[in-house]
Amino acid sequence: MVDKKTIAIGGEMRPIHYGFAALAEWCDATGSGLKDLATLADNLSLNNAIHLIYCGLKHGARRSKEEFNFSSDDVADWIDEEGMDIFSEAMEIFSESMTKMNPSEKKKKEKKKK
Repeated sequence: MVDKKTIAIGGEMRPIHYGFAALAEWCDATGSGLKDLATLADNLSLNNAIHLIYCGLKHGARRSKEEFNFSSDDVADWIDEEGMDIFSEAMEIFSESMTKMNPSEKKKKEKKKK
């Protein structure tokens, strides 16, 4: 069972989810591939970051059976209005999702801590 994550953005709590459907949409829109996801934080443009949050919100709504009639420009406006903390929180949720998708990386990190 996948944990349902929510984020306060656009004046309400909205579901956000980074599964394969969200990542596929983002990769198609940005011309990125799966190999690019591993180094995403190193060279993520602002437009791509906004679109990544948009994809997470869109697919969070889809999985929650909620309508989502917003654009990536709406998401950018919400970040403008509510501050960069929203951006950081969404990126943290994305990072957690990637760790769940790649459990071998999580195991490697745990071994290093010991």
